[in-house]
Amino acid sequence: MKVKILATTDVHGNIFPTNYTARNNVESFGLARIATAIKTLKKDNNLILVDNGDAFQGTPLLTYAHQHTDTIVNPMAHVFNRLDYDFINLGNHDFNYGQEVLEKFIRENNATLLTSNLTINKRIPGATQIMAYGDKKIAFIGVVTHYIPNWERPAHLENIDFVQAYDQMKAEVERVKDQVDYVIGMYHGGLERDPLTGEPTERLTGENQGYEMTAIDGLDILITGHQHRSFVETVNGVLVTQNTFKGQEFITIDLDLETGKKSAQLHKTSEYPVDETLLEPLAEVQEAVQTWLDQPVGSLQDGPILIDDELDARIHKHPIVSFLNQVQLERSGADISSVALFNGATGFNQSISMRELVSTYLYPNTLVVKRMTGKALREMIEFSAHYFTLDGDQIVPSPEFVSPKPQHYNYDMLDGVEYTLKISNPRGQRLVSLTRNGVEVCDDDTFDLVTNNYRAMGGGNYTMVAQAPTVQDIQEEMVDTIMNYFVKYSPVKVKHTKNIHVIA
Repeated sequence: MKVKILATTDVHGNIFPTNYTARNNVESFGLARIATAIKTLKKDNNLILVDNGDAFQGTPLLTYAHQHTDTIVNPMAHVFNRLDYDFINLGNHDFNYGQEVLEKFIRENNATLLTSNLTINKRIPGATQIMAYGDKKIAFIGVVTHYIPNWERPAHLENIDFVQAYDQMKAEVERVKDQVDYVIGMYHGGLERDPLTGEPTERLTGENQGYEMTAIDGLDILITGHQHRSFVETVNGVLVTQNTFKGQEFITIDLDLETGKKSAQLHKTSEYPVDETLLEPLAEVQEAVQTWLDQPVGSLQDGPILIDDELDARIHKHPIVSFLNQVQLERSGADISSVALFNGATGFNQSISMRELVSTYLYPNTLVVKRMTGKALREMIEFSAHYFTLDGDQIVPSPEFVSPKPQHYNYDMLDGVEYTLKISNPRGQRLVSLTRNGVEVCDDDTFDLVTNNYRAMGGGNYTMVAQAPTVQDIQEEMVDTIMNYFVKYSPVKVKHTKNIHVIA
């Protein structure tokens, strides 16, 4: 007997084939296209449907649904039920909206939750499952990266405790391996080492432990995620898979229960037409979202601040960066503000709609004020400068910020100080000048710095920010903060300063 597993991961709320930057665009991704593949494969296969987390954060559709939880079923739970998913796992972004939204998603899913390396109010939400096919049995184990407390708002993790992902996977494999014929791990985390050489591809913080998991005796298949990579590899005898995000790909795994032969294949979602029947029940909500996105938010005094070239916007500090820092400083009263441009940020036209706002600020971040010494501030800017390297005489992003997962959002730009980065200098020696209002910053100076909660928790390995004392925790999502700023000050005058100089 043979079984086929169809795995999705990091869908990030992309049900419809649209990116929401325009009302009627049709894109080549989305769960509605994967639905067509699912229906086709179900006809001739023992098909097991699984999702590996980061399901319900990332599109305005889901943001809108989370704002109307009393009347709208989580759209991702809805489509998982329509498609008859068997198992789901949690991802780190599934915690972004707090415990109530998370537990609502779990409740509304008919699929069984596998995630077993955490407790919510001292209760484990998921559990390992065993499926029987004749005299053969398969165990499915689910864990999520335990690194979540390093990013997530503390208020969202009250009464939630994590167990190290590797430890839980190992313990569960050892517990069930003698009871079953095959063990399949679902891990919302990725590979910390090159699958071919075993060399580290990132700092070994514990965020990703997939390579380490392949050494667990008894594990046959490991479905990974989180890094938005595309690969099928065999590592230490374990078949390991991952597909990229937004429903652009999915994976099928074929397992012969008699011979043990296993193989996997990546599929491009663009090859499948949209299943309109999946979308019909969501049409009313989708229209409400589009109407909401078309609402005017405010205006700019001096014309648009659109991003044409993301690298240039980082090297030369685009006016949108000055604007975001301007908003953060006004909201917090801090001395210095730090922001990053998210991957794919678009900027603003002169007249701004909610659509543009959520396209530029993609995440439900809040603001945190940290009391930084001059020494810590210098360390922060030096660390941020790791983003750049030289290709000949050209300034380009360092390879680790591009692959295996694009992390352009881990380069921060600060307002409230003036500084110069010389990229030809060795790392740790690139900050050649740092002043505030023209006065050199000294190690024992202190400043209040406002940044988002991801960075304040040490996200991107900014440990010097996490270690600084917290002065203020502003429990308001940044999209609302920006919207309120436009309402208060439109037409807004952007106070753009060229205070950052990045030189070769």
